[in-house]
Amino acid sequence: MAVGNLDNDPQGTTKIAVGTFNGILRVWKPAGRDCKPEDLQLEQDLGAPILQIGVGVFSSHSSTDVQLAVLHPKRLCVYGLTSVAGDETAGGGYYRLDLLYKHNLARSAFNFCHGPFGKAQGKDYIAVQSLDGELTVIEQERLAFSKFLPNFLVPGPIAYAPHPLDAFVTVNSEMHCEAFRYSVLSTSSAGELASDADKDKEGKRAKAEWSCNLGESAYAVTVCRNTASLQGQGAFDILVLGEHTVFWVDRMGVIKQQKRLDVIPTCVCAYPVKDPKATPSGPVHNILIGTSTGSMLVYNERGSTRSS
Repeated sequence: MAVGNLDNDPQGTTKIAVGTFNGILRVWKPAGRDCKPEDLQLEQDLGAPILQIGVGVFSSHSSTDVQLAVLHPKRLCVYGLTSVAGDETAGGGYYRLDLLYKHNLARSAFNFCHGPFGKAQGKDYIAVQSLDGELTVIEQERLAFSKFLPNFLVPGPIAYAPHPLDAFVTVNSEMHCEAFRYSVLSTSSAGELASDADKDKEGKRAKAEWSCNLGESAYAVTVCRNTASLQGQGAFDILVLGEHTVFWVDRMGVIKQQKRLDVIPTCVCAYPVKDPKATPSGPVHNILIGTSTGSMLVYNERGSTRSS
């Protein structure tokens, strides 16, 4: 699922895009509390299972308009969503989905993250993680490079932490949360990682910037500003949703807070609760955690919880 102004409406109206493993992409434009048939603006079969979708500036033809990235098992597609005006008496306008470009993937994909890698200005890049640990970086229409992550057994959650960390944060099968700087990955040895016995390539191996032991597997990693006192560059928290615990990790890889959960979590989402203009460091986020019981936990900036 992805939420945003998907068609770049001047009024900034929010739409919701939902993908299914059957390959069906649906775009909703909610207009009220209750769901209505006319809220569904687009339904299209993309012909392959949809693993993940994301919203960002993925096209080099604009530094402001956003596009929709759709990850399939063997390819990544970027679409532009356009609103086409129509006769109100005939049911009004409709939405058109245009394929801008696609990249075929050599390995089966698992998930992806996106952001302004390498301090890119006015554009977002995409990093696709494969089932066997290869990270493929796509710089809009160009395939940049592919590198394998060390200590890999099974794929885990991944997120991008912006400058000054400028790194991919993931949790490996050793239950360690690790950060890999974009600059290090882009200059490390190509293809398979150098072995420990190969001293000539030791300086070019992809190494983690930091690693912290969580002691449990993780479902998700998200980067947000949940601590209001954080100011300036690096004003973000790295939130890791574990099997039984929520971890707050700072950009240096130190666990600064953790909370044990009484229920089994399933997903996490961060949403802004203050106007971004209210502070120079951006909005403060609340944390939503979905659980297996159907309840939802809400954590504010002080760490207190309410359930619904």
